Amino acid sequence: MQKTIYRVAPGVAEINGKKVPTSRKVTLTEAEALYDLAHGRIEVEAPAKPARRSRRKVAS
Repeated sequence: MQKTIYRVAPGVAEINGKKVPTSRKVTLTEAEALYDLAHGRIEVEAPAKPARRSRRKVAS
């Protein structure tokens, strides 16, 4: 099963029967997240943007 990172809403102390970490991010399977997603207690964490590649000038 693939796990996804979710951001926990403010004021929520427990997700899936466990305390929310100080980072406010939890990793859950789709089945584990269904209840809390439906109640607005968590939301999918946006994927990190890839770093931009710097363009170096080539000496000619």
